[in-house]
Amino acid sequence: MAPLFSKTILRFLEYLEKERGFSKYTIAAYRCDLEQFTGYLQQQKGYSDNLQSGLTKLHLRGFLFNCSRSGMKPRSIARKLAALKSLSRYCLRQKLLTTNPTRVLATPKPDKTLPVFLTKKQAEHLLPADNGPNDHLRDRVIVEFFYGSGIRLSELHALEIASVDRYHRTVRVLGKGRKERIVPLTDVAVSLMDQYLRSEKRDGGTEGPLFVNNRGERLSRRQIQRVVARELGQVSQQKKRSPHVLRHSFATHLMDAGADIRAVKELLGHASLTTTQVYTHISKEHLLKTYRLAHPRAEEE
Repeated sequence: MAPLFSKTILRFLEYLEKERGFSKYTIAAYRCDLEQFTGYLQQQKGYSDNLQSGLTKLHLRGFLFNCSRSGMKPRSIARKLAALKSLSRYCLRQKLLTTNPTRVLATPKPDKTLPVFLTKKQAEHLLPADNGPNDHLRDRVIVEFFYGSGIRLSELHALEIASVDRYHRTVRVLGKGRKERIVPLTDVAVSLMDQYLRSEKRDGGTEGPLFVNNRGERLSRRQIQRVVARELGQVSQQKKRSPHVLRHSFATHLMDAGADIRAVKELLGHASLTTTQVYTHISKEHLLKTYRLAHPRAEEE
């Protein structure tokens, strides 16, 4: 990476972490995107190591075109453009640039793919009636927290024992941008969690991570993903078996039951209602039921 550009990017990433509260995973993705852009710049004729020479509409369009020509998906290109736009706004505020070259660049429209989710029948079979042996309790709690509360992988990974309010059946999570929200828990989740903590002899305290491995260390994100993939494989043949499938199932089943979209937005911790609206497209079951109950000719049939 070019020296001067490198220093600017490092200061920018530090700003995202300390002042904007971005997660380390988002920062790592932005770092990778900006390093790719810098690598592209170094291959261009006449490029000199300064912002005015690098952040130009010509170079930005050329970089995005190269990404598209290489077969990169629109969603990935959009993320790279988001990183460049954020960097440009930062440089503008720091008076490192006089104009924002990314302002005229349109974000590529992502592929219209609907979220993968479980059917209600599959969700019912996700957790058997009996709780199973103690060594399976932790995994069952993890699945129930995801499906019963719709929280993200990063949010579950960061949970402490003290995050859970047993009396009110809620859990306090730290979402994107370090925004805190309170999410309800199911009775099953709280009951399984209490059994899990008793089996680990940790039911007497409130300190420490909620989910731990055999060494008593916080369970890694990768370990949590493996737990969910294994459990989803028991009820679904779909290739995608990530924690987000359970989050999508949570939202879809709420919408199917007639939940208000604004309430679902708050539960999911979405910044914009537009993000939540995708679940209206996959909630046809509820719409069909409403039609059959309300329309007189449908009732005759």
